[in-house]
Amino acid sequence: MTGGELWKNSLLSICTIATFAICVILIREKSRYGNSTIMNSKSNSSNNSNLKQKKVKGEDCRPNIVIMFADNLGYNDIAIFGAPSAKTPNIDRIGVEGMKLNNWNSAASLCSASRAALMTGKYPVRTGIYPGVLKPDAVHGLSPDEHTLAEYLKKEGYATSIVGKWHLGQHEPYLPTNQGFDEWLGIPYHMSGGSLDEHICGYDVNRTMWLPLYQDAEIVEQPVQLQDLAQRYGRAATKFIETNVKEETPFFLYLPFSHVHQMCAPAFGSEQGTCQWASTAFSTDSPHGTFIDAVEEMDWVAGEVLKALDDNGVADDTLVIFTSDNGPWVAEMQCSGSKGPFEGRWLQENVDMECTACPHDYIAEPLPDRKRRCVNHATGLELDGVHCGADTGLGGVWEANLRMPALARWPGRIPKGTETMAMISTLDVVPTVLSVVGAEDIPYSDLDGVDVTDVLLTGKESNANDRVLYFWRDGFENGPLPAPFGRFDVAAIKVGRIKGWFWTKSAHYNPDVEVHHDPPLLFDVIADPAEAFPLDPNKYEDVINRMKSLVQDHKAHIHQSPPLTVDRDPKFLPCANEHTFCRVSRPIE
Repeated sequence: MTGGELWKNSLLSICTIATFAICVILIREKSRYGNSTIMNSKSNSSNNSNLKQKKVKGEDCRPNIVIMFADNLGYNDIAIFGAPSAKTPNIDRIGVEGMKLNNWNSAASLCSASRAALMTGKYPVRTGIYPGVLKPDAVHGLSPDEHTLAEYLKKEGYATSIVGKWHLGQHEPYLPTNQGFDEWLGIPYHMSGGSLDEHICGYDVNRTMWLPLYQDAEIVEQPVQLQDLAQRYGRAATKFIETNVKEETPFFLYLPFSHVHQMCAPAFGSEQGTCQWASTAFSTDSPHGTFIDAVEEMDWVAGEVLKALDDNGVADDTLVIFTSDNGPWVAEMQCSGSKGPFEGRWLQENVDMECTACPHDYIAEPLPDRKRRCVNHATGLELDGVHCGADTGLGGVWEANLRMPALARWPGRIPKGTETMAMISTLDVVPTVLSVVGAEDIPYSDLDGVDVTDVLLTGKESNANDRVLYFWRDGFENGPLPAPFGRFDVAAIKVGRIKGWFWTKSAHYNPDVEVHHDPPLLFDVIADPAEAFPLDPNKYEDVINRMKSLVQDHKAHIHQSPPLTVDRDPKFLPCANEHTFCRVSRPIE
């Protein structure tokens, strides 16, 4: 390279850095003082939701936003986090070209609550998305009074789309198209929420609880056909990107994958042999597939989105975040993923060996020669469960269900090929995205998450020792909620790398009874991710006293909304047409 070329490249680099620095200053000043102080390009109309802020490549500092949210994906179920078998080159690419977020924490123990936290930036106890999850016949959903990320971004002139699983309410007032999204193609809840032609759920005695596919507010297919669902998700996401690039409109694409949640326990056949799903492109037994099939198909959908960003010339103008709502459903065994290094070993060593955790819809009924026997009385099927102490994934707040695989990419802004151990929460997505796009009037005081833009742009870990996160769960023996929920309470807290347990229990609603710890049971979860070696409380008296004070203050002052997941009514079961036994197939636009 000649001296002139070196000088030219150096100058270009300096210009790029300078331009980005100016963008950051403008964005932060805009967020602080409002648009009118920085630029006069936005109308004074009060109906901001109908405004479109034009985005021309290279002329608008605000990025497009793509959030990919897996369902029950374990920490090392993708290759970049150490998966031994699954090939995930597309998802890995986000981290290779961006940043690995090695200490990302889920905000809740179960799916609906995690999604509420992602959308609102609030602990689920404040939004009422507890206990358990929203069922297919739930009366309520995420309150329309809550402000979602989609609503915030729509106000800023962004086009908004969701492709995939919603799980925040399955009937009209609570659908995503009434919560800030312009369009939706997807399933309203988890994959075990309804039957398929080749997979009749054991609880579906009337053969009408078919798993629905929605387009906007209309059921267009019931039951959904899984043989090409991933491909349809990919086409919908790609079309949304292409349309908004042509219209020069900034966009927010929310891609909550239906993978890798298992299907329901079937009325016929083996539970473990038919629990996962994939299209004909990834499984020779579609709609059934292996866990690896499901992971690799999810990766393919992610690849279609990344390709669309490349093909439309907006990859450099787009912030992409990938993570998971929760960890593996351990009791589902081969239907679920891996706990990785997060073994929850203390629990394994301190729970009665007679205690058995069964898959969903199964009950432990041990025999003298078969102590882990689990029975599904709706189907008559039997299988062997796992020791309760091993069930430390989905439904609990052990590290296997808190520490999520997470990646972020924004070329030219997020340093390429970097990693951070800064403690981040799903709660942080709303304030961070709003900061990045320069949103007006960000309600930081009403959010439980924090802006981690500096972490993404620099990898700083300045909060590593003092960040505080609270972990709520249900499944207690006693309390005001109906069994098996008991009550919704803070089971654990993290102060930096130290985790304090006030109540230990296995995941979900297993028969082991919660154990109270005073002083709290302490682990350094960075040095001891397996939670195997409790710290000496005598050496951490200041930490213990602080934890107690923090939890007491948190519970005393946080606004606890009434639980919205308990009320159920069969009339709210999605049904496209009762005259056809809730079956329909309409063309998708």
